[in-house]
Amino acid sequence: MPSRLLWGVIWVVSLFLLPGTAHVAMGQEPSPPAGTSPASTSDDQGQDVAPEDEDTAVQAEGPEPGQRGEPVQRRRLLKKLGPQQLTQEQQEESTRLSAIAAKMGTDPTAIIGRVQTRYRHNALSGGSQTNSLVGRIDIPYRGDFVLRADVPYLWSDPNQPGATNQNGLSDLFVRAGARLYAVPGYAIFAAMDSIFPTADPRQLGTGKYTVGPLLATARVFPDIDSFLFGVLQHELSVGGDPSRRDISLSELSFAVNTIWGERWWTQVAAATQVNWERNAKTSMELEFEGGYRFATGWGIWVRPGVGLLGQTGAYEWSMETGIRRMFTSF
Repeated sequence: MPSRLLWGVIWVVSLFLLPGTAHVAMGQEPSPPAGTSPASTSDDQGQDVAPEDEDTAVQAEGPEPGQRGEPVQRRRLLKKLGPQQLTQEQQEESTRLSAIAAKMGTDPTAIIGRVQTRYRHNALSGGSQTNSLVGRIDIPYRGDFVLRADVPYLWSDPNQPGATNQNGLSDLFVRAGARLYAVPGYAIFAAMDSIFPTADPRQLGTGKYTVGPLLATARVFPDIDSFLFGVLQHELSVGGDPSRRDISLSELSFAVNTIWGERWWTQVAAATQVNWERNAKTSMELEFEGGYRFATGWGIWVRPGVGLLGQTGAYEWSMETGIRRMFTSF
């Protein structure tokens, strides 16, 4: 019980530490810049920068030991990660980078269509391994909503005495989401994920119907052509085969995505999972991705990964590659 309570606190805190979600989580709009009224334009709304006079006053007074120093530092950190007051040039550059990242398929908050095929190899503990081929389609609607479906085909090698290799369709994944907030340099996306036990044979799936929320944020750093992505999600079983283990799994991931011109990109991502059905056991992985847009709307990538911690849903190492075709909303 103490372990569950501790992890519950950690996940709540993580929600607030996702880049700039503090204002939205508290149901508040960021403070307008100094000298503007509440009726400012939409480009001005969502800019969270304190007036220079206020910062100067805080620095001049100096926090009293053990009283105001840490809260001021936390506020400044959230300001740096959340929506910023950008110059006109920085806004234009952020908008340009966001459009490129959307076309590359790396921005989790983008509302854009795609048809994608991904192959992945996972080397698991004990010598077992899986290979999967996943077809994915994203259908956008009016630039604000998107419906996604993944259909995986799985090859499983359990590497255990008496166990045979199996292959076939795995569970169907569906996501319905919308972009909740967007200004130049910053965006928030929310979705509801569902998994259906469509695996055949059944051993290639979880045997459970699951649902769960997802919250994703994107923060652009136009001066270095990079993004910081944060994704927090939870998966909970709500039905299915009663003989199969229930599912209650949370995941928090962060990624730094850098755009190299109009065609190349790199990404470094770290993810940690907590399995609440297994006494809050945790796992963590680190992955690197390099990709290339070889034609308008077309991209390919390779993504190696390594398991850093735990065995709950983790792997020892992985390798992923794929091809995608992006298209605009309709």
